Amino acid sequence: MKIGTFTVAGASACAFALALAAPALFGACSSSSLPPAPAVAGGGACETEAGAYPPPNCDDTLETCSAPSPACLVAPCNMSSPCLAMADNTGKPTDDLRLRKLNVTAPSALAQHFIQAGVIDDGVNLDNTCGEPGTGSFSWLARFDTANKKLTTGGAPPADDPFNVGYCFVNQTIGGLPVAAVVVNMTQASDGSWASDVIPKLYVPIYINGDPNNVVVLPLSQATVKGVTLSTDGNCIGSYNPDGVGPPTTGGLCADQDPSSCERWRTNGALGGYITLKEANAVNVVTLGKSLCVLLTGGSSTADGGTQCATNPDGSVTAKGDFCSTTDAPGGCEDSYWLAASFAASAALITDGSTVAACNGSMAGGTDAGAD
Repeated sequence: MKIGTFTVAGASACAFALALAAPALFGACSSSSLPPAPAVAGGGACETEAGAYPPPNCDDTLETCSAPSPACLVAPCNMSSPCLAMADNTGKPTDDLRLRKLNVTAPSALAQHFIQAGVIDDGVNLDNTCGEPGTGSFSWLARFDTANKKLTTGGAPPADDPFNVGYCFVNQTIGGLPVAAVVVNMTQASDGSWASDVIPKLYVPIYINGDPNNVVVLPLSQATVKGVTLSTDGNCIGSYNPDGVGPPTTGGLCADQDPSSCERWRTNGALGGYITLKEANAVNVVTLGKSLCVLLTGGSSTADGGTQCATNPDGSVTAKGDFCSTTDAPGGCEDSYWLAASFAASAALITDGSTVAACNGSMAGGTDAGAD
């Protein structure tokens, strides 16, 4: 099994596309050179500094797009739902949802439009259904138990039939990492929005191009979900923007508009957490043959022929990030990178996964953690 880790900062668009994007992007980049230094943030309502969270409904787009003609065909998603719900939570004890948009606002390199559109959106967008021309390889699930004030969150393997069979939370050791759903308490603010307690460690798997044997893991530490507004029926966080897509192709699919002009989704929740450089240096991004740490730091200080970050005698990474794990604050020891995003989600069918190997604990997940 190929094991990698989600590249969250400092990588060039080409390096990131090579690591995670669809095969069509591979030919445009070369993996033989190190990625450049992180890009400078461009500003805007969604720009997020290390340790901060974006406004849940932030939007940096110009909103200059117009409705496609004919309109995008979004079946079998619920066309009458503001967020194109894939299921109905009405009357259920929990609100089960799948993220439909992850709008990364930090670090600045990952927030670049090319990476956002060509890598992240491609994985989150459904696999050629509901008008979305994605791969469906990045399924992040959230179960809100508002009665008991509990949040369950984690990743899901590719779903062959998300509408009738549904999704399940991964419960699998992947590259030595215990990838499983996490349950935390949450609180409700006076405005009705929800926030979770801190999640000490959250591993979210991404299945490259839907391949169950090529898994990339996003390892977040001290993660928190904030400012989440659920619709009254529990089916939506944020909403679908029908003007944010191009006209349907002959196959009925609609590409996203230029993300600087108009977005397919409007978000209404925020999240954040950090990833340590030491952890990143122990994980090889198989497609590139370099550790995640090299990508995070732009290859500023490397060892082993450029495949690893250089380390100090005490084992710490020589290169610096923008966040400190020991103080849980920006700057300081600079041993980590901060990741923040806003998000939208819609109702989805989540099952116990008892018949799915990746969800019932019976699937072997590899032990190399990308180190070979």
